[in-house]
Amino acid sequence: MEQHSDPYFLSDNEIISRIGKRIRTARLNMNITREELQEITGVNKKTIGDAESGKNITMLTFIALIRGVGMLDRLNELLREEGVSPVMLAKMRGKEPQRATGKR
Repeated sequence: MEQHSDPYFLSDNEIISRIGKRIRTARLNMNITREELQEITGVNKKTIGDAESGKNITMLTFIALIRGVGMLDRLNELLREEGVSPVMLAKMRGKEPQRATGKR
């Protein structure tokens, strides 16, 4: 069976599972135990195990774990400031949108 690298072909649970595996691999590559990662992040070792096995965790826990295993830089694209396009600014006379108006 072909494995897709495009996340749009994956279910939400498969994405969570893959991220959990990446966190586990990063932790093992650092040669630290779940207990040690708990000390670094403040995240309970059971929750770390849950994350590594693909169970749903909060965004705050996710951020703490990826920070703890040195993967926070992988969020660069999501954290990059994005401005409003020049065309949209012109349409709005230079004002940034405060809410979406939806498709018309």
